[in-house]
Amino acid sequence: MRELGDPSADTVLLVHGIGVSARYFRPLATALAADHRVLVPDLPGFGQSPRPDRPPTVEELARLLLRLLELRGAGRATLVGHSMGAQVVAAMARRAPEAVGGVLLVGPVVDPSARSAPAQGWRLLRDSFHEPPRVNAVIASDYVRTGPRWYSAVLPHMLAFDTSAAVARADVPVLVVRGQHDRVASRAWCRALTDTAPQGELREVPGTGHVAMATDPGPVSRWVRELRATDGESGDRQGRARRGGAT
Repeated sequence: MRELGDPSADTVLLVHGIGVSARYFRPLATALAADHRVLVPDLPGFGQSPRPDRPPTVEELARLLLRLLELRGAGRATLVGHSMGAQVVAAMARRAPEAVGGVLLVGPVVDPSARSAPAQGWRLLRDSFHEPPRVNAVIASDYVRTGPRWYSAVLPHMLAFDTSAAVARADVPVLVVRGQHDRVASRAWCRALTDTAPQGELREVPGTGHVAMATDPGPVSRWVRELRATDGESGDRQGRARRGGAT
């Protein structure tokens, strides 16, 4: 796992999607490290992380990363998940809202209108035409490293996970983010997911595809900071209320 930034600063956890690794988060992690502590793990079986005996479920990944935050003394962390990683951070927020300041779901899956391996594969192929060559190169090399067997073993867990149900029970600010030309996470699906969240908002990164945070990390890093500020204001209000000073 990579760790960047000031260890005493507010923590941001970046969770990658299926088949890839933490490498495509490098531009966003670098941007956030200026004023945050940034944790960027490789999920089990991906990137440089060892491959377990069996593929973990989304809920198991959520428990694993919550334990990681606890061991690292992260406090209330902001969670950024991309694609399948969006499912993981939604599950984390549902399970332990006290440990989560807010979540950004970038290109979240799985759109119910495409809940099958062929449909997801077709959408991903179409999306590749909207990604810069450098991003496609990172993703392709990670896919080769992962291999079809492990990818195929993890995929059913991704397809089976009910992202909407997790988001509906995530009592934290939820920012749904999609690239303007994202062919995996449609605008209609992202809007429906946003409407499901108790505290939801939808934003788009202009001119980008599914991997928006790698193509243009500027807007996403700015929105992380805004979410942190919102969480800080909420914490101050709660503190004043406990002390009897709220108005």
